[in-house]
Amino acid sequence: MKRKLYYFFPAIVIAALLLTAYGDGDPNSDYPSGAPAGNTGSPGDGQNCTHCHNGSASTLAGIITSTIPSQGYTPGSNYTITVSLSGSGQKGFEVSPQTPSGALVGTLTAGSGNKLVGSGVYCTHSSAIGGSSATWNFTWTAPAAGTGSVTFYGAFTITKPVTKLSTLVVDENTAQPLSATATATPGTICSGQSSQLNVTASGGSGTYTYSWTSIPAGFTSSLKNPVVSPTQTTEYDVQVNDGTQTTSATTQVNVNNPPTAAAGNDTTYCVSDPEIPLHGSASGYASVTWTTNGDGTFGNAGNLSTSYFPGTGDKTTLSVHLTLTATPLAPCTNAASSTRNILFDPCGVGVPGNPGNIFSFAIRPNPSSGIITISGSGIKNEALRIRLIDLSGKTVLTENHLAMDNRPEIKMDLTSLAKGIYFIRIETGSGVKTEKLILQ
Repeated sequence: MKRKLYYFFPAIVIAALLLTAYGDGDPNSDYPSGAPAGNTGSPGDGQNCTHCHNGSASTLAGIITSTIPSQGYTPGSNYTITVSLSGSGQKGFEVSPQTPSGALVGTLTAGSGNKLVGSGVYCTHSSAIGGSSATWNFTWTAPAAGTGSVTFYGAFTITKPVTKLSTLVVDENTAQPLSATATATPGTICSGQSSQLNVTASGGSGTYTYSWTSIPAGFTSSLKNPVVSPTQTTEYDVQVNDGTQTTSATTQVNVNNPPTAAAGNDTTYCVSDPEIPLHGSASGYASVTWTTNGDGTFGNAGNLSTSYFPGTGDKTTLSVHLTLTATPLAPCTNAASSTRNILFDPCGVGVPGNPGNIFSFAIRPNPSSGIITISGSGIKNEALRIRLIDLSGKTVLTENHLAMDNRPEIKMDLTSLAKGIYFIRIETGSGVKTEKLILQ
């Protein structure tokens, strides 16, 4: 009997030691401070928690969740992985993002209440949690571009014999980054014309919304391709949103105004003046050109400021028209022109060879409402012609008289003429004299 008792006692001691080593003294947990590596149930691991806890394993979806968006992970970005368990008893977990062959994909960083094991390939609890629920969070840094889909394998215990298996599959976001290009067609318009704006977006989710604004402010639109009619050069900015990202693009519509031209005021010059200075002005032009209906020449017909040198014919007719034309900037099509009328006055210079026979005359009243009196002196008893010339150089009235000796004054009724500036020219055999008349 003593011999049998001697062998029985050591057997009891050995059994007690084994029970203590495997945690049978605590029926809810074999590894309260974390599971050993390689028990996620992945194809590469080939085993799960039942390897040590016995019992059976069943699949339950939704235990692993993440902050990874539905369109997939972005390589190199950090995401939070969450493990959530519910049920009574001590609870623990082990999760690893792996390829089917068991290789770690990405990088893990432990959070509160958990740790990394197996050279950082696995994340497990650092302390089992009791109660009705348990939650752990840790960080996953997504792998390099081109990795493709990644599976998070996990095994979970809710009391010792209850093992749950769950997976989370995430895709790589292979969409191109959101980008946009804005255009205006045409990019340059003439004031009053329209331009078609358009924005071409690519990448992102593929579903876009648009928001147009302008500088100077005043234009807004949510259309992809609005039509605009700016009155001045305007910058158009558009923001494109795909639901999660926003990008912007800019285009510009240049506005050219129709040209203007001003040749200058009508002027009278003496027939002896060899040069007429010109100082025109213009805007919105591509080029300017001076032209004449006479036989004179320009110093530089392509400059706003130049000189006109009257010809013999100009001085014979006593007038010339100088026209400044401004050609438009594209796409404007209509040129602008302005004419300056030049009248030539003998300025007291008589017919050559008869310098002593120059006469003079006066107009009363001047300005006049239409009825005028012309009085002369130094006019011989000879025929004379009175011509009334407007600013364009056109003779609007001609009267011929035999002599003024017996009639020191000649009355004229000009009330039928339009108000404005005229020139009265008296021509005799002794010479020619011109005076300005204002009808008002």
